[in-house]
Amino acid sequence: MKIAFISDAAFPWPVGGVEQTERLEAEYLAKSHDVHFFSFIWKGMRREFTDKGIHYHCSHYLTDSEFYRHKRRSIREAFIFSMVAWRIFSDRFDVVQVNAFPYLHLPVVKLYCRITGAKLIMDVAEYWGRDSWKGYLGGVLGGAMSDYTNWTLSGADAYIANPGRACDGLISIGIPRRKINQFTPILDDREISAVNAPQRRGVVVYMGRLIKEKRFDRWIDAVKKASLRDRSIRGVIVGDGPEREHIRHTVSALGLSGVIELRRYYPKRRDAHRVLKGASLFLNMSEREGLSATALESIALGTPVLLPSYSPIPSIVKSMCVVRGKDSMADWILRITRSKSKRRFIRNERKLDSFRASGIPSFYRRLFRKLSIGASD
Repeated sequence: MKIAFISDAAFPWPVGGVEQTERLEAEYLAKSHDVHFFSFIWKGMRREFTDKGIHYHCSHYLTDSEFYRHKRRSIREAFIFSMVAWRIFSDRFDVVQVNAFPYLHLPVVKLYCRITGAKLIMDVAEYWGRDSWKGYLGGVLGGAMSDYTNWTLSGADAYIANPGRACDGLISIGIPRRKINQFTPILDDREISAVNAPQRRGVVVYMGRLIKEKRFDRWIDAVKKASLRDRSIRGVIVGDGPEREHIRHTVSALGLSGVIELRRYYPKRRDAHRVLKGASLFLNMSEREGLSATALESIALGTPVLLPSYSPIPSIVKSMCVVRGKDSMADWILRITRSKSKRRFIRNERKLDSFRASGIPSFYRRLFRKLSIGASD
């Protein structure tokens, strides 16, 4: 079969959990099918090229600073991506899998599938209700965007959604349960099993996109309080995004430059995995999170994850983590870093099986069979 993936960001050029999942899915499907990927042109990419059997078709060069404007996703770039999506009309596909975000391109993709008869699979990592949109864009524009997204999310032949809020949100707007498939292949077993790293006791790490919703003010405060009680505590923040300079300034202003280190993304994923495996714990204070791919990778690498009780991460992931009130984060940082065995803070590890990339072939075989479009090997 001929399959098209459509997403404004393509791993590993920009790094993110959703992008990583799409890449793994595309790689596995490319072993048996003709797979194409439509995206922006990010640094290190060309307009047309093939990588790991995936044929990339890219338009409009984009930088991280253009991707985010005014400390949020660029509305301008979302409009431009809706123009990029028209490139799919240059070919015929049996299946189109589209990343729902940032929504403005969805009518173009739905039109293509209606005209050509291609089956449409919509990938929904997060669902935002009206209050979330109003908080992000303001009252009038946020309300309008909420109505628009609910409309654009309708009409797909199948949905692949993260467990928890994403699935519940789709059901709340009338998407039939039979169309919703919970599946998030994040863990590449081959890479995870090959990681070796020296243990660095006292290291608290965060890895991901640097945006305000990740609540680095609380992350820095928790590490600061822990370090005042134990001088061996060190914080490492790995990532890029619109909050980078603000984080750097905050760390400097608080006199924490010797305690908290800010690093760029690692070009090679195995280097990022070494940092996660060597750390004492992964601390995520985010108030907006679809699933947290890095949290799952940390657990798979034997590093416990500490979350505040308000975390929106789905319960299946929370059940493997240490979840406590936000005011007790420093206490738990100390408790975990001082322990002789960090693995004792990881629970229900068997639930990781739901997120292993090795399940991709069987998942798509079932999905394609359900859509009556053949089988996937």
